[in-house]
Amino acid sequence: MQDDVNLVIFEPARIFYVLTPKCGSSSMVNIFLTMAGFDPRDREIRKLAWAASADGRLAARGLHISRLDTNAVLAARDRHPNYTCLANIRDPYDRILSNYNNKLNRYTKAHARGIYWYGKLRQFLEGPKSWPLVNRGNAHMQARISFEQMLEGLERHGVGFDSHYALQCELLALDRIRYDRLFRLETLDADFRAAMQGYGIPSEMLDRVQAMPRNNRTQNDGRADPRMTPRAKEIIARLYARDFAALGYPL
Repeated sequence: MQDDVNLVIFEPARIFYVLTPKCGSSSMVNIFLTMAGFDPRDREIRKLAWAASADGRLAARGLHISRLDTNAVLAARDRHPNYTCLANIRDPYDRILSNYNNKLNRYTKAHARGIYWYGKLRQFLEGPKSWPLVNRGNAHMQARISFEQMLEGLERHGVGFDSHYALQCELLALDRIRYDRLFRLETLDADFRAAMQGYGIPSEMLDRVQAMPRNNRTQNDGRADPRMTPRAKEIIARLYARDFAALGYPL
């Protein structure tokens, strides 16, 4: 995997924030852009971040957002040893179901090419309005491969082929980086503002974030989803056993 995570370094509060895929990373980029005085509403968050990074506007406000692999994050941490180190984590049940809902194309492209091309062809045939909408292709792929079948494929092939599916404990390098706090995505709304005040972010910056934005919003009740059959839960428990143990989520 290349460029596994996003790293946010926010100099005004000396924060070092590691963002892993499918753990609210787009929402967090949105939040830090907003606190730094940008207006990401109705814009593509990543494009704004990379454009403002390339032309120096982010750095001018003490904000740095980059895409890095885990080794590069370790090196960056060595350069910022006194910054508060934070990350988000997510219930593995919710995270893998979210992947099926809107990242199935990544699985099928790697391990079920026939289904991948079927979905992309059906998306193409829907016409130009559907072409940029990845979820249109995913919807057609979901008609050919169930959630449980995807999980069975992951058991055969492993989860390390794509950072969206990879173990959170590996992406975060929990065995090599000491985090001051791991925010659970499920309770981030309630926890974030008070924590940021405690880390020294001025109220005027936090006031720019009226509510926690939710980019790429997906459900956080995967355990109750009807697709989460006993067999599906058994497979997920095996695939993500290390995440359940390291992150403290119950099986």
